[in-house]
Amino acid sequence: MDKLADIKRASRLIGKTGKIFQIIFGIFTGIFLIFILVLSALRNTLSTMTTASQTDFDFSHMGYLTAKLAGEGRIIDACIVFLIFGVLFLLMLTVIMHFIARIFNKIYNDYSPFLPEIVKDLKVVSVLFTLLILQGSIGFGIIAGFIFWGIIQLYEYGCELQNQVDETL
Repeated sequence: MDKLADIKRASRLIGKTGKIFQIIFGIFTGIFLIFILVLSALRNTLSTMTTASQTDFDFSHMGYLTAKLAGEGRIIDACIVFLIFGVLFLLMLTVIMHFIARIFNKIYNDYSPFLPEIVKDLKVVSVLFTLLILQGSIGFGIIAGFIFWGIIQLYEYGCELQNQVDETL
């Protein structure tokens, strides 16, 4: 029973930390959206600036599309595209942190960590996280997908065992 108390304590901490990160990622998403709106509104004004001062920055590490737009001299469009991808990335992180916080809050609040609702949330987190990893590397994304699938299978089996224990009591 002491082990369950340790799990609940850790789950409470992780749940609260996850909620904090969810809020932080949400704030950054909002800031990026504001920058997109400002750059879009000022696009015509900023595009008349001399490109010599704008092109000192290297856009090659910001993605293919961003580098291509910057290479064509469309610096503002390159920044907007980069910010849009940043918003999508931060939005995905916000959703992942929401589900992670929800999983650990359920573990903290319920009698057992093996609940069918947690399996559903784990599936959402695994799909989103695998997609996030696939963005950077196909090989790592496939490996992560298999690891998540294995964890979910084990967790489903734990839920089945928990159900059997609950029925015998």
